[in-house]
Amino acid sequence: MKKILIVSGIILTMLCIIFAAGCISDGSSGNIIITNSDGTTVTLNHTAERIVLLNSNAGEILYILGDADKVVGISQSIANNAEQVKMYPNAVVVGAWNEPDVEYLISLDADLVIGYASSKPKNADVLASAGIPIVYIDCTKPETMTQDIVEIGKISGNVEKAQQIAEYYNEVITEVKSRVAPISWARTIYAESYTAYWGQGTDTGMGQLISIAGGQNIMTDAGSRKISDEWVVSSSPGIIVKLVNNMNDPEASYDELVSRTGFNTITAVKDDQVWLIRNDLTYGPRSCAAAVALAKMIHPGVFEDMSVESVLTEFNTRFGTEFDVTGLTYPVL
Repeated sequence: MKKILIVSGIILTMLCIIFAAGCISDGSSGNIIITNSDGTTVTLNHTAERIVLLNSNAGEILYILGDADKVVGISQSIANNAEQVKMYPNAVVVGAWNEPDVEYLISLDADLVIGYASSKPKNADVLASAGIPIVYIDCTKPETMTQDIVEIGKISGNVEKAQQIAEYYNEVITEVKSRVAPISWARTIYAESYTAYWGQGTDTGMGQLISIAGGQNIMTDAGSRKISDEWVVSSSPGIIVKLVNNMNDPEASYDELVSRTGFNTITAVKDDQVWLIRNDLTYGPRSCAAAVALAKMIHPGVFEDMSVESVLTEFNTRFGTEFDVTGLTYPVL
């Protein structure tokens, strides 16, 4: 019995050592401290070489950093996006973004999982117990974007370039803020997700972009939620912005929006102040360009010399990317 206990103890100790090798450090020996978007921290033992992505915006940063080859797993939603899936040639699908397949993750020998702080996986506790570190970096909100970009750089070991991306993002946002700061009035805006009547509240990425651009969101509560057509009509916003997944048929999407029941009475529709904007432009490291787009909608005279296309062209030039600089808004700003 004593020999059995000794052997069992040795096995348990070995398992703990193996477990710890791929796990979050307790901080005593770790050398990389990651700050999540919600302010919590995670300490890692080493930079990640095998990453599973549940968050497409964080993945875009890895792509810009030149570290997309480290991604070995992606969520089904990323795989369903024709543009995003091309970024990760070494990745396989690991299940839903909010409930990945833990056993499959273990088989991939993943170093790290990147998820959303604002919507953590349903089985996060199972992932943690399996010894797979999870960091929660949203890359969706301007107020944490520069930090989020740097944290992704720390994860992949590419901090210098991440700081350069963060600096450019901050450069554009600061310019927008400085131009709208002296303006004492703001036009009201209704921002809708790609789902009809799914409004974007004040603390969403779009909500924060509206504030930066000097607009007044008609949704004064937090989060995003379903609202009624009657409420939008009665609010009669001065500007309507709808997010779309692509610009394959913008005329049809635009016509559907302005022809909704009662919308002909809304100020934005009567004054031709309705726009579509590509969804991928409003979240992630390129959302500084969306801030310029919104600013041009709200204060066109103040931003006449700036364009969404020029911001993205400069982005491509600085960081060696080839993001499409056409079809960003409809009508074109």
